Amino acid sequence: MSVKLTRVDPHGRDVDGLIDFFTTEEFPFHAGPSGWSEETVRERIANGYFVDEENETFWIVHSELGKIGLVRLEDLRDDTPMFDLRLAGRFRGRGLGIEVLEAIAAHIFSNTPAIRLEGQTREDNHAMRSVFDRAGWTKEAHYRRSWPVAGGDPLDSIAYAILREEWETGVSGQLHWHDRRHFPEQTHDGITYSSNTLPSRSEMINLYDSVGWSAYTNDPERLVRSVLNSAHIVCARQSGKLVGLARVVSDFGTLVYLQDVLVDPRMQRRGIGAELVARVLQPFADVRQTVLLADAEPGTIAFYTSLGFSQAVPSAGSTVCAFVR
Repeated sequence: MSVKLTRVDPHGRDVDGLIDFFTTEEFPFHAGPSGWSEETVRERIANGYFVDEENETFWIVHSELGKIGLVRLEDLRDDTPMFDLRLAGRFRGRGLGIEVLEAIAAHIFSNTPAIRLEGQTREDNHAMRSVFDRAGWTKEAHYRRSWPVAGGDPLDSIAYAILREEWETGVSGQLHWHDRRHFPEQTHDGITYSSNTLPSRSEMINLYDSVGWSAYTNDPERLVRSVLNSAHIVCARQSGKLVGLARVVSDFGTLVYLQDVLVDPRMQRRGIGAELVARVLQPFADVRQTVLLADAEPGTIAFYTSLGFSQAVPSAGSTVCAFVR
């Protein structure tokens, strides 16, 4: 790694460096972006802003470029520390952000017992948001009107985080955003239906494999990511075993797309598919259009026709066409 963190000594060798950095640099996406006065810097040094029992400050040093910025690590006694990152203007937009985040995460997880590391940025700081995404961090929150703006109205704050296990393995976890339960667990004809209770990865793969959908199971990571990003998921279980699943994607206003409806072949023709469709579409009763694409097999056509769907082909009297690529 070409970036390392060097601890700041605000009461000794780094006084002049801190004064020079904060009085000459502009930080347009921070609260109060104008450069600090020397008096402000000295006051914050005296008040323990840069180093105290819970916070530490480090120069960000690049092996070729030298000192490129500064980061203040905050809430170091908590399980979830945060950071305030400030790159010098001449080093912004040069693709250094990912390495800087890696250096910060490595320091936190190597030197503290923290279980996660969080960073926040202003909604319009698209460069930093892109860095978080490309570095494998996960967007976890969107705080409305919470970021003060000097001389203007507050903007939204976007929070990203990385977990210790993600840093250790290099594998980013997935977050299920649309996780609200739209109906309580219900049992019908011995089958229990649940709203947005996610199946395990292995359950998911086994069910999709059972119906021969290898295009999904050949890429398990994509399958898991796709299911987690669904607008609503309904699972069907018999004695705890996953036997069916339906999921939809939606804009929550004008369109809901019925993406997957699958039932274990040993449990088909028992009405489970129809129950899954009815329940997965339940929260979208006022949405204007419900759309799906399915294999043009007689049994599949008969199933969806029985549920009130019409084929989007002229021969079926449709006024719209379905296209796929």
